[in-house]
Amino acid sequence: MAASMKFMFGNARDVFCRKLNSADDSHDWKEIFQSVNGSEAEKKLAVDQALRDIIKDVVERTDDCDEYKKIIVHSIDMANDDLCSVIMPFVLLSDIFDLITLSQCEIVFYLVEEKLPVWKSSLFYDSGKNYLLRMCNDLLRRLSKSQNTVFCGRIQLFLSRLFPLSEKSALNLMSQFNLENITVYSTKSDEIKTKSHDISDDVMEVEEGEMEDLTGSTPVDYNLYRRFWALQDYFRKPTQCYDKVPWKAFQQNADVVLNAFASSKLDDMKSSRRKLEMPRPADTRAFFAKYLTSEKLLDLQLNDSNFRRYVLVQFLILFQYLNSQVKFKSASQSLSEEQSQWIRTIQDKVYQLIKETPPDGDQFSKTVQHILAREEHWNKWKNEGCPNFAKKSETEESKVKSRAKRRWVGDDLQAHGGKIVKMGSAELTRLWNINPDNLEACKAEKRVFLPSLEDFFAEAMEQADPEAQVEDQYKMVNNPVFQWKSLRLLARQSPHFFGQNNTPAMPLPQYLELMLRKIAQELPSMGTNGEGAPEQNHEEMRTEVGDDEAIKESQEAEEEELKAQAEDAGREEVPEDPLSKEQIELVAEKLGGDWKRLGTELNFPEDDMNYFESENSEQLACAKKMLTIWQENEGDRATAGTLKIALKEVGLPEVIEAVFGST
Repeated sequence: MAASMKFMFGNARDVFCRKLNSADDSHDWKEIFQSVNGSEAEKKLAVDQALRDIIKDVVERTDDCDEYKKIIVHSIDMANDDLCSVIMPFVLLSDIFDLITLSQCEIVFYLVEEKLPVWKSSLFYDSGKNYLLRMCNDLLRRLSKSQNTVFCGRIQLFLSRLFPLSEKSALNLMSQFNLENITVYSTKSDEIKTKSHDISDDVMEVEEGEMEDLTGSTPVDYNLYRRFWALQDYFRKPTQCYDKVPWKAFQQNADVVLNAFASSKLDDMKSSRRKLEMPRPADTRAFFAKYLTSEKLLDLQLNDSNFRRYVLVQFLILFQYLNSQVKFKSASQSLSEEQSQWIRTIQDKVYQLIKETPPDGDQFSKTVQHILAREEHWNKWKNEGCPNFAKKSETEESKVKSRAKRRWVGDDLQAHGGKIVKMGSAELTRLWNINPDNLEACKAEKRVFLPSLEDFFAEAMEQADPEAQVEDQYKMVNNPVFQWKSLRLLARQSPHFFGQNNTPAMPLPQYLELMLRKIAQELPSMGTNGEGAPEQNHEEMRTEVGDDEAIKESQEAEEEELKAQAEDAGREEVPEDPLSKEQIELVAEKLGGDWKRLGTELNFPEDDMNYFESENSEQLACAKKMLTIWQENEGDRATAGTLKIALKEVGLPEVIEAVFGST
């Protein structure tokens, strides 16, 4: 078998290599496929491996990207003709991108963009979307955000065109932040002062005229430097602004930085105008993926209009998040009236600074307002669970007809003068017009279907007789429907149903057997008429029995039997004490990494547990938060016994032993 597969693979590889290297582009792939011996599955497997080896050989032999594209196009045609696996074009693309340089990847990626309608077709989309996503993510990890900005943007645009707008895998549904984006800056005042003296003493080696007129009038000191770069931590994680201490620090830092911007307003930027007059290369691409935080550059950065706009727009984005209604915000994440008033004041100040920042400050301010307004719509869409954007067609809406005005039965009665009312069908008309007064018809004697105790329990009494030798599973007292009917009938006709008894409750089958014995003791003493029916009405029962001693003996026997059954049950229902705060803390401490298993047993959805994990970095805090919310939601039902059962179900008896002791 192995030898035949090896021969088949070599044959397929040789044939395809000859065809790909030939000058004739009109390849009859079906003919080639039929020329290879073997079953359909074996030939497909051989063709797949042959194509991958051909790609490897071509990449090693030449740097011509057109050759790579040619093989990919042929693999698409073969997949359409069912001559190779559907995923082969994606596998070949992944192999190519893994073997070639980034400059070649940028050329080959044009083919990926051109074939977007092919990737979105029904044949390729379901099986290839994950391959394309993985391939694009691998490319993005290799690329530099500052050096390959355009190529990164092409990849992102391709993914946005490939996946539908309602694809939730690409949405940040839980409003998580990129906490890994940390801005590092110097935090030692002495070090900065020393460096500032070094800068004044030593002249930087720069070209002539480079530093002319570029120094601003704003005095740069350690206080401004530290407060300016400390703001980036709040832009990175806005949720900390809801805490009092971080909010106070943010408020002070924002006031200092914005006052520095306001006191050092930019003019029409002489330095920038001089740069525009200087000759520039035809293609200049400048992009900074990360701020440079050197204290030597702060003076230059504060006088750069683009840099100043970046920081001001960050303020507006932060203010919008703090005031927005986000689905996954906790109840404690809300602003006070004083904080909201401060944000409104600072927001107006930021917009004014943007308008005063040249060039085209007014136009830039309007553009930012428009973008943030559109962001509100996206936030609302995500809060609603990302519903589908596709609207119903006009043909579907036209099918929905308005309902006719409802006609009431009273209108028909008045129209027909109290005579026959037509209900739309012969049978409904007959049922409705049996009696003119429906209420009186319901009270008729023939509609009283309540049986007597003797008739209803006759068969059950026969089964209760030991001589009948009826097995327990076939007795009527074990039938749930019979149990339900029996309880309703006993509540209507038997005084024993409401008897005062302090003994614990018993299972329904045993209770019904006990009631059957009581009814059987009373039936012989009841008088009957000539027809064999009880003299009293079916809705009443004689409560007085002539033999008081027999009644007392039966009651004593009943109490003894109930006590014996309670002892056999082995336990009594004792109300459990609620969980204490110390017990919750101990359980959270002992859970460790198993808190998610317990959360699943306590019916917490996956979204809630992800939220706990995003809010608290430590597992102890997550477990404590989860147990506290569970206790608040369950109320009196959140007892130690319930928590023990849940811990036992998830296989954590050692936690029960450590917190509650041996049980």
